[in-house]
Amino acid sequence: MFNKLDEAAMSLINSIIETQEFATLPPVASKLLRMLENDEVDIRDVSQVIETDAALTLKLLRVANSPIFATRTEINSIQQAIVILGLNRLTNIVLGVSIFSRFLMSSQKHVADIMKKFWWHSSCTGIVAKALTTKTNLFFKENEFIGGLLHDIGKLAMLQYDVPKYEKLITLIKEKGISDSEAEKEIYGIDHLEVGAQIAKLWKLPEELSTIISNHNTPALLESNKELVAVVRIADLLCEMWGADIDEGCREVNIANEECWQILCSSYPELTDMDMESFTFDLEEQFKKSTIFLNIMLQNSN
Repeated sequence: MFNKLDEAAMSLINSIIETQEFATLPPVASKLLRMLENDEVDIRDVSQVIETDAALTLKLLRVANSPIFATRTEINSIQQAIVILGLNRLTNIVLGVSIFSRFLMSSQKHVADIMKKFWWHSSCTGIVAKALTTKTNLFFKENEFIGGLLHDIGKLAMLQYDVPKYEKLITLIKEKGISDSEAEKEIYGIDHLEVGAQIAKLWKLPEELSTIISNHNTPALLESNKELVAVVRIADLLCEMWGADIDEGCREVNIANEECWQILCSSYPELTDMDMESFTFDLEEQFKKSTIFLNIMLQNSN
């Protein structure tokens, strides 16, 4: 899909990315990904790299000890977090928290209302995706949580690049009743999935996260990571329905009838017996924990 972009589209995407802070990952996240290319990396070395960023370390420990993860043992150090959560899970949390924090703080103040909706939707999608996997006993090494946090990173780049265009986009979605991607194509000539795909490529994100960012609207078209992306899509739709929306153009959501839910039921037939009313009620209760995560990200950041 994304290798067929024409020269004009690629030029615009490059302009959107290069004129902002999207060209490079936060330093700790970038260094950590390089270290993990070595299968025999020492967790003490990983801990030292993370701990060079005191603010990030503090946020990681707060997140690890929050109700989001509900660990039975209090985590007091990064090395202990690696032991309890596992290196892959902690790496994903580092990626999500460091990226989220960086762009949360650099958001333009004159579009505060739109940005507030964006970060609220992102937080909620991550939390609900994680709650969904916990409830269904699926395990994606926190890729669903971090993928939920970052799935709309392309939308953030487009918003900050040209605010008046983005405001036109919101109006178009409401007036025509079309999806966000359709409106983006009409206003910009590209959509947030294409922008997000290029950002993920620049950052050299793991395949799972890149796939979520570039394909979260169409999990059925994927050959790999289909179930993971379906989880994020379900969370995305539920958050739109529960009021944590970001002008996606969803007017009505019945999860049992959604293609993303049917993907999960096809791979995990035991889910077909799920009491959907009780299931969505439980997820909505977990949805309320999103405030906890957002508050942790905002602490000591000014």
